[in-house]
Amino acid sequence: GQLSGMLAGVDVYQDRDKYLAKSLAVTGRMEKLVQEMLTISRMEQPDFCVRLEPVSLTELVQDQLSQLEDLALQRRQELHCDLAASLMVQADKPLLERAVSNLLSNAFLYSPEQAQIRVLLKDSPPGPVLEIENEGAFIPLQAQSHLFEAFYRVEASRSRETGGSGLGLYLVNMILERHGAQCRIENTPQGVLSTVQF
Repeated sequence: GQLSGMLAGVDVYQDRDKYLAKSLAVTGRMEKLVQEMLTISRMEQPDFCVRLEPVSLTELVQDQLSQLEDLALQRRQELHCDLAASLMVQADKPLLERAVSNLLSNAFLYSPEQAQIRVLLKDSPPGPVLEIENEGAFIPLQAQSHLFEAFYRVEASRSRETGGSGLGLYLVNMILERHGAQCRIENTPQGVLSTVQF
């Protein structure tokens, strides 16, 4: 609709710079949704197998955080990291990157501006633990049992403006299950805590 309005020179759409940026954002959300659906479709195939190899979980988390630096700056959010050195896991690296990226981006997107985001990676039997806590967020009690369902969205906080599709956490759960890991999301006095136990 925005592109058609610009081509036709209709009313507000004559401000092309503004609406080109909005159209690009919509296209980005659509692309992410398609990628998520394709990944889910592949993983649901009976012959799908996870290709495990030694992966530095420490480096993987660091890499995903570096990709979110611009978002944190835009939102004036403060990041606190405590990452144990050289933690290794057996993983399908591209899939695990997707799961960690989804959890981290949720923390930044669904917290208010100037919020603090804390990321902790530690070694704890039976395996590494990744904790991501974002302050200023809250998940209603009735929503907590549905967070990992496909297309479920916590409407109070996940509007179209943030681009949530309701597939991000479903995909996170699917990927982690195939790695023998578990994810738990709960409210804390400060905000929301996501814990991944490998």
